[in-house]
Amino acid sequence: MHQINKLVYYFAILLIILSINFFLPRVMPGDPLSYLSDPGADMPARMTEEKRELLLEYYGLDKPISEQYISYMVGIIHGDLGWSIYYGAPVLEVILGRLKWTLLLVGTSTAIHVPLGILLGATSAWARGKKKDTGLLISILSISSFPSFFLGILLVIFFGIKLDLFPINGAQTAFATYSSPFGKIFDILHHLVLPATTLVISHIGGTYLLMRNSMLGVLGEDYIMTARAKGLSEQYILHRHALMNALLPIVTMTAMTVGFLIMGTIFVETVFAYPGIGNLLYNAVLYRDYPLLQGIFLFMTIAIVGANFIADTIYVRLDPRVKNE
Repeated sequence: MHQINKLVYYFAILLIILSINFFLPRVMPGDPLSYLSDPGADMPARMTEEKRELLLEYYGLDKPISEQYISYMVGIIHGDLGWSIYYGAPVLEVILGRLKWTLLLVGTSTAIHVPLGILLGATSAWARGKKKDTGLLISILSISSFPSFFLGILLVIFFGIKLDLFPINGAQTAFATYSSPFGKIFDILHHLVLPATTLVISHIGGTYLLMRNSMLGVLGEDYIMTARAKGLSEQYILHRHALMNALLPIVTMTAMTVGFLIMGTIFVETVFAYPGIGNLLYNAVLYRDYPLLQGIFLFMTIAIVGANFIADTIYVRLDPRVKNE
């Protein structure tokens, strides 16, 4: 019953967000046809009134908002996200071409900063008030307080230009030929290091701080004192009692972080010219590409709602008391 209620709840949220997704691009200033004739132009393109009317009809922008909304929802049900005005290709095809790079970037950075933040937060809380705790708290919060685009620029200047250790743009070397699959994998990972490091540094502070505070709250509970009174080892208490209960808020935060990470990649992918969804979203906003904007927001919505649903499911596994609420 709990899972059914959650499914209905998330379906309602999805429907509301899809509606906002439709109307939001249409309240933006600017004309989606401005850059159609000359994508590289900085000024709106000139076109005859006849050509403009034909294009508006072709993209369905001449219809009333209500008809556009119905067509939009029907298209989503049938898996048709429309045609990109700027790129001149199906929206789904454009997004899928970029999605793999964002999934690689976000997945890699999440797989690093979440476990690392949990480990450092638990270590810091266990050593509360000592030099280790103070050093970790100051150093992690200091480096993670910098904006992601600023961190990216610093990494580009130092590791990309000064030391020339890593590439500073793209997801792989252009026009490169590889003698083996391992060569291609190494090239992709080589390009991934700097943008992934930027995301890890800029997001590890939140995980660390939440884990530290959660662990401090757990360490003051009666069952921890009871475990110590029974003579259990400190390591056993840390891993079997304190850590497992302190992880509950981390599950929720990790699900929420997925959405923020995808949005955060806009700045990181722009700095490193990384061909992911963030860079694509920047171009879609710049050129007022309504269908592409709607498609990107749809994918982001599904990712965020799906991540939160998975988090709720895991939360119930970790804390069965939630089922009775």
